[in-house]
Amino acid sequence: MTAQAAISVRQVSFAYAGSEAVLERANLDVPAGAFMAVLGPNGGGKTTLLKLLLGVLTPDSGEVRIFDEPPGRACHRIGYVPQYCGANFNLPVSVLEAVLMGRLNQRPRLLGRHWSKNDAQREAARQALDQVGLSGFEARPVAALSGGQRQRLLTARALAAAPEILLLDEPTANIDPQGKFC
Repeated sequence: MTAQAAISVRQVSFAYAGSEAVLERANLDVPAGAFMAVLGPNGGGKTTLLKLLLGVLTPDSGEVRIFDEPPGRACHRIGYVPQYCGANFNLPVSVLEAVLMGRLNQRPRLLGRHWSKNDAQREAARQALDQVGLSGFEARPVAALSGGQRQRLLTARALAAAPEILLLDEPTANIDPQGKFC
């Protein structure tokens, strides 16, 4: 890993059980503060690479380091927006409560059905909602959101944690062209 790299991938290979390698001897260095996009065809290994960076998958060979640590030890420094989310959006929580869940590593307390009344926590969640165009949706039930609004909610949840690394897997999926955000 180079001294400046936030993400370092060295000679990483990975194959799902019973299939050909998805990644073979991949190398990558991403400096802190850099922006990077990974482009490729469907089935090309983009989501697999993200899962390796998150520590959800373990490489068959090679090494992944996040801030010079194994991914599992650096996960609190990473925000992640999945391509598809299998979350139960019918839970009885509001949009603001769902975004506050992204701040769990900042230790909010669950009080009954309501998250901590810590004003700083709530302000960070509201700012994240504003960034993705969901200001004014704080009290709306998550179940009442459209697919595109749910994708924005997941992005706001990741942003609310103020991560040092933000991994986005198809972040504008289900969002109409007018609703795409930067």
